[in-house]
Amino acid sequence: MFPKKIIPVFKITLFLFFVINTSSFAQGFEGYYNYPTAHNNTLVFSAEGDLWTVPLSGGLAQRLTTHKEEEMFPKISPDGKTIAFTASYEGPSEIYTMPINGGLPTRWTYESDFSVTNGWTPDGKIIYDTRAYSTLPQRQLVLIDTKTKQKEVFLK
Repeated sequence: MFPKKIIPVFKITLFLFFVINTSSFAQGFEGYYNYPTAHNNTLVFSAEGDLWTVPLSGGLAQRLTTHKEEEMFPKISPDGKTIAFTASYEGPSEIYTMPINGGLPTRWTYESDFSVTNGWTPDGKIIYDTRAYSTLPQRQLVLIDTKTKQKEVFLK
């Protein structure tokens, strides 16, 4: 059906295709990179259930978290020193913060409902949404003052 000269070329081409594709996956170029947030030259994102950071100018990403549970929705504070994120360390997904260079997370919510980090206010309050304060199946925005630990719920 095919000339005999084409079959070896086809086999070599097929072999090279698999070798090149396999090596690019092994180097970590492929993956699911989610929920990016940036501040100055720093990018933080979620991948493989952990938080990672990499300079916007490029380079190797560094893993910030290694917990067996999932961290997601990172948001960098206005001063660039802290990351707020959602994690399910002790059951339901709650709001945590940690230094941007890594370290121990601090838990901010005990809602027993899925809480999602939305961002920061310019004065350093964490913004998140939850259904914990709602009688309806709607999510509501909540602010946490990181200095006083007080919450402000925005009712609809």
